[in-house]
Amino acid sequence: MARSRSGTLTPFWLMSALVFLFGRIGHRQALFLGRAIGDLFRILLRKKSSRTLTNLEQAFPELSGTPGLHSLKRAVFRHYGMLGAEFLRFPVLSDRWLRDHIALENVDSILDLLAKRKGVLAFIAHFGNWELISKRLSLEIETPIHVVTRRIRDRKVDHFIREHRARHGGARSLSAEDDGIRGILKALNRNEIVVLAMDQSTAPPEGLLSPFFGRTAGTHPGVARIAMSRGVPILPAFSARISPDRHRVRFGPTLRFEDCPYDRRSGPERIRWMTDRCTSLIEERIREYPEQWIWMHNRWKHASPAILSGGR
Repeated sequence: MARSRSGTLTPFWLMSALVFLFGRIGHRQALFLGRAIGDLFRILLRKKSSRTLTNLEQAFPELSGTPGLHSLKRAVFRHYGMLGAEFLRFPVLSDRWLRDHIALENVDSILDLLAKRKGVLAFIAHFGNWELISKRLSLEIETPIHVVTRRIRDRKVDHFIREHRARHGGARSLSAEDDGIRGILKALNRNEIVVLAMDQSTAPPEGLLSPFFGRTAGTHPGVARIAMSRGVPILPAFSARISPDRHRVRFGPTLRFEDCPYDRRSGPERIRWMTDRCTSLIEERIREYPEQWIWMHNRWKHASPAILSGGR
């Protein structure tokens, strides 16, 4: 199928049909179908499947050459199939279902930060079902939540995801390309919540090379820069699938520049320290549930090929 002038291969009717289909079947059926779609993508998307296997093998060398490595790759694609099914089912997930199936931990940390009237600067990873974080949190607080995203190449898919998130996901999208730092600062000045992902590859010199699974990976320091310029802490937020249909969302503990070692008091060193700390937390969470991260992403595209001494 040729790419249309609008720059998309995905017709809008197909996305609407998927929302209708997943909304009509039961939740367990939807998850089963999602896992099957994940298996299909694992077979059809050979390049992403190969990259997933390579990344897993380099991150977990002890699994190299074992059946466990291929089992983990299969679990990764199945998890993302279930994530897609859940996202498409957002319109039919009731408040009661969300409260029964998604546990929140340490919500008080958000309330404490909001009480200081400087907004909440949070970071996530593409781990667990990150879209559920804002959807579930929006049931507990009325404060607007903004998710900073990069534009997807397929413009119709990009528009669909942003609209679906705004209507059913409890969050508004801020475009990194269009809204930029101004949109982020305006939201924080209104004492709102801004969420940024920190696990996408960023080329130097904009990106800093942070240790990640024994290698260095290009990491955007924007969260650390904003936090330092505003004198505010950073709130980690992670969602993890603890059973097929249950999740746990964990907030905090907050990260503060006051904890930076005394030998790193210059501005650039403080930013690097905080960026490394956030990246380290992401790795810790992934090691708990390694099948729930986007191993098909070229995270080490802008990186040093050398393995760090002692790994992570």
